[in-house]
Amino acid sequence: MADKKTISAAKNCLKTAMNTGATNFKKVHFSKALIHTYLAWQNEPGKPIGQSITAHSLKPDTEIAIKFIEWLKRSFNL
Repeated sequence: MADKKTISAAKNCLKTAMNTGATNFKKVHFSKALIHTYLAWQNEPGKPIGQSITAHSLKPDTEIAIKFIEWLKRSFNL
């Protein structure tokens, strides 16, 4: 399950990567990068997002899931 401490660590990791030039994703994709960073730290890294939801790695009421839902809505004009 996502917790605030883990999400915060993932955000800090991404911000450091951005600030040092270690990554080149667009800022608009920050939420997507955050979700994938978080999922990479789970018991089965690299599991697709849909499977992660099914495995309850992403609960719909957690901060990271809410950000993902917001990103999907923006991406598909929902």
